[in-house]
Amino acid sequence: MVVVVHLHTVLQRKGPEGSISRLVVELPTESDLAALLRLLEIQMDPEELLLVVNTRTAALEQVLHNGDEVHLIPALAGG
Repeated sequence: MVVVVHLHTVLQRKGPEGSISRLVVELPTESDLAALLRLLEIQMDPEELLLVVNTRTAALEQVLHNGDEVHLIPALAGG
């Protein structure tokens, strides 16, 4: 299955032509958000992330489906 992942702020990757904020990721069928985070080697504590699948907030246990749009948004602290 293939999902599209949008990486926000500090999660963006460095590429030869600048920051990469959108990835197309292939996962085994029945993978959940936790598996996606492991595959992407996201080091941030999941408690510090807003996980969004198809415009709805989601938990780590959310099973993904082919074509899902996932947004990984770090929590921001302000002052």
